[in-house]
Amino acid sequence: MSSNLFEVMKLLESKRVSFTIKRSGIFLMLMATLPGKRVEITVDEDDTVDVAVFVGDEMVEIGMDAVAKAFEDE
Repeated sequence: MSSNLFEVMKLLESKRVSFTIKRSGIFLMLMATLPGKRVEITVDEDDTVDVAVFVGDEMVEIGMDAVAKAFEDE
């Protein structure tokens, strides 16, 4: 029986979506970036899968004012 981590990786590879893997505490996070979308998938030690999808445009702003503005609401 395959783990959900490998099932997610196989799915991403079959869709030809490039991804990175990051370990954070007791779970692994796979991050995939597509045009206008970022997908974060976590798989924990119990093989539970969670997904967060962030959708937006790809507008690029330039300069230090843009950097400060990006974190105004934080």
